[in-house]
Amino acid sequence: MKYKVLLGTSFGVALLGSLAAHMPASWAWQQVPDIRGLDVTGVDGTLWRGSASQLTWQGKNFGRLQWQVKLGSLFTGKLALDVRFGQGSSMGMTGRGVVGYGFAGPFAQNLLVSAPAQEAMKFAPPGIPVKLAGNLELTLRDYRYAAPYCESLDGSLVWSGANISSPLGGLAPGPVIAGLGCENGKLNAKVTQSSDDVSSDFDLALAPDKGYTFKGWFKPQANFPPQLGKQLGWVTQSFSWVNGPDPKGQYKVAGSGRL
Repeated sequence: MKYKVLLGTSFGVALLGSLAAHMPASWAWQQVPDIRGLDVTGVDGTLWRGSASQLTWQGKNFGRLQWQVKLGSLFTGKLALDVRFGQGSSMGMTGRGVVGYGFAGPFAQNLLVSAPAQEAMKFAPPGIPVKLAGNLELTLRDYRYAAPYCESLDGSLVWSGANISSPLGGLAPGPVIAGLGCENGKLNAKVTQSSDDVSSDFDLALAPDKGYTFKGWFKPQANFPPQLGKQLGWVTQSFSWVNGPDPKGQYKVAGSGRL
């Protein structure tokens, strides 16, 4: 009797697995309720391995999406997918890595996302006369989501080929590296850079209640733009969160607020 039950169970699992492996992704997507702000077109392949010619979220084109289910993850009670996206993205954004969902919620592993640095200016207040050059590369070696930001995080954000242009002169900070972490639901970043123009070291944190803090210093170096240098005195007088220079030539920066 037990043998028959086991045989029937095994056959049922194999049948369901076969159906999932061969089920057209386009048909499955048609069964998903409309998600406001999300538009997916050109769905092809199967649930197991497929693609979409274009994924748009909140009016932003993320380009082509490809996925393949990692079989081993299903035996651990998780759904993990190898994904690749970004071909044809209007933002120049590309990405690849593992994303998934488990009993504890969404997660990502060895996920690399790259985008032009100038895209970051779209999130800055309007009217700032600054242009950014270079590329931003976000690496999530291990990320576990918990509202509102994270349960755990091991990652980094690198600004390579960094350059800042403004009416007061250009600034080449060199590679800017931010180590990313999560502690008690709080996002933390340790940012460092050094070049012939400027060097700096900052600690930033974003709490679950959207309160933020920042603390660190920057030091003009030999090639610091003269026009920018002339503004440092005005900056220290106008903003209480900037002080300096100290005997080491460093300008100390510290402050807090709420998003």
